[in-house]
Amino acid sequence: MKELFDLINKLRNRIKKYESLLRTNEALTRYVLIDPLLRVLDWDIENPDIVRPEERQESGRPDYVLYCNGRKLIALEVKSLGLKLDEKKALDLGFSYSWKNKIPYFIITDGNVWKVYDVKKMGGELILEVNMLKDPIEDIVRKLLSLWRPLIKDSKIEPLKPTIQPKQPSPDLDKVKRFYKLLNYKEKMFLKIVFEAWKQGRKLTKNELINELKKRGVTVDEMGFTGIKSGITRLSKRMGLSPPMPTANELREEYWKIETKRYVLKDEWGQALEEVIEMEETI
Repeated sequence: MKELFDLINKLRNRIKKYESLLRTNEALTRYVLIDPLLRVLDWDIENPDIVRPEERQESGRPDYVLYCNGRKLIALEVKSLGLKLDEKKALDLGFSYSWKNKIPYFIITDGNVWKVYDVKKMGGELILEVNMLKDPIEDIVRKLLSLWRPLIKDSKIEPLKPTIQPKQPSPDLDKVKRFYKLLNYKEKMFLKIVFEAWKQGRKLTKNELINELKKRGVTVDEMGFTGIKSGITRLSKRMGLSPPMPTANELREEYWKIETKRYVLKDEWGQALEEVIEMEETI
């Protein structure tokens, strides 16, 4: 799991750093974006029993054919970074050689966006889509694990569903109002940024939060940043409220593996702060 997390971060950096090269070079896209991910997902590109590049099929020759238990499972077509993946001509060709060669799944990707189609369904059904740059990293990991070869049973790809957390009761609104008044300026700015991200459905990294704080006149280093977040957590506990953001005890190992989860406002807090912050701004 950690290997996949680390690789996704590397791939994101490569997409940004080499964007201009990858847009004009499909072979480079395969080499720096596709092959590393196939390896981590246990598709051994050096083993012809598992991966066969450019294997000629009836009606075409996909960039890769992936085998599972001796059977063709996936036809994978690669495009240069940034090319449209939903063009009718490319999809029709991919579906055609998948149908004719009894390959149940077709993947088309530019290394950033991955689209997985179940070709057994009439017209080809999109069952999985990943955007390396836009999707939260935890969502990318969950989706890509559906393609992890050891998880595939009976030659069937089953997209993993997100874990549904039980809904938590809303914190006492009067307590939240008192809590918010007791925050210092830095803590209020921190909480406002996290609240705005919650409203937009965004998840922030530590560096993104530090940059947002700077824009609002709060300059902090990493130690100061940790102090602000700890101060918010301590005050909420002192007032008998659950912390606005998940703690290490709540997230356990995910706290250290998925950075953005540390700075996500809990839904119950988002709903309470919506009234408190907007009320303050109208005064």
